[in-house]
Amino acid sequence: MKYAALLLALALALAACSQFEPQQSALSTPVAPAELDWARKPGANAVSGIALIKAGGTNHTCAGQSANLIPDSAYARARMTAIFGNATKGMRAASLGAEKFDRDDPVYVATLRTTRCDGSGSFSFSRVPDGVWYVTSSVKWQGTTQVEGGSMMQRVDLRGGRQVRVTLP
Repeated sequence: MKYAALLLALALALAACSQFEPQQSALSTPVAPAELDWARKPGANAVSGIALIKAGGTNHTCAGQSANLIPDSAYARARMTAIFGNATKGMRAASLGAEKFDRDDPVYVATLRTTRCDGSGSFSFSRVPDGVWYVTSSVKWQGTTQVEGGSMMQRVDLRGGRQVRVTLP
C-alpha cells in the first residue's frame, strides 16, 4: 500500500512538472522572426474596446495607460500563461506586483502594437491582419492602503475583415 501511494505521488509530481516545462522552454527560446511575419502586414480587421473595473461605486478605466495588441506565438502564449494563468482571458491583481521577466524577446517586442486609452478608457487598433492576438491593458488606482486594480488580457481571433469589440476584464 505504501509503495502504491509513493508511485502515485511520484507520478503526480512528474505530471505537474511536465505542465510547466513547455512554458519555461517557450520563454527561453528566441522567437524566430518568420514566426511573426504575418503580424507585420496590414490587414482588414479592427479591434476596439474598453478597460474598466467597477469598484465601490466608481468606474476605474485605463485612461492615459497603454493598451497592447500582441500577436500569437509560442512565446506570447507562455508569457500570457505566466502572467494570467492561461492564454485565453484573465486578470492579474495589482497587489501581486508585476510579473518579472529577465528580458523580453526582441522579436516579441518589435511586433506588439501599442496605443493609449482615451479619457473614457477606450482604445482601438486598425488595419490588423488575420490571426490570433492578445489584447492587454491595465486599470490601477491608489486604494486606501495599496494600489488596486490590475492588468488584464483577452485573446481574440481575427479573420476576414472583422470589427471586434473587447471589454477588459
